[in-house]
Amino acid sequence: MWKYEVAVDWKEGKTGESRCAGKPAIEVATPPEFGGPENIWTPEDLLTGAVSTCIMTSALFFIDRAKIQMRSYKSNAVGTMEKGPAGLEITRIEVEVSIELEDPAQEEAVRKALEQAEKTCPLSNSLKCPVALVVNVG
Repeated sequence: MWKYEVAVDWKEGKTGESRCAGKPAIEVATPPEFGGPENIWTPEDLLTGAVSTCIMTSALFFIDRAKIQMRSYKSNAVGTMEKGPAGLEITRIEVEVSIELEDPAQEEAVRKALEQAEKTCPLSNSLKCPVALVVNVG
């Protein structure tokens, strides 16, 4: 069992600071559409980013294990929030991954690695909303 401890302190207005021992603090706020400032990370940003990061780190594990040589890995994630029966909720997260390979013959192997990453990402597995993965290989 692993535990991850994060502390959050309110600063002023609709902003706060999120901290984790030994790591830089992150300024956080209410989303702008709910009266928060424009330039600060929101819980929705952090959740969407966390899922995208989890897929990447899971993919890197399987890519390394399969000895796949990459030139680049980039992703873009979109979290969709809608009003549901219990109120506002993230209803879907889509992560689009673009990978450039050293050897194009490894395309099938990298797709399998990403498929494994999608299935085993602990954050995706913890959410009630679906996480969709789109893979582009070049």
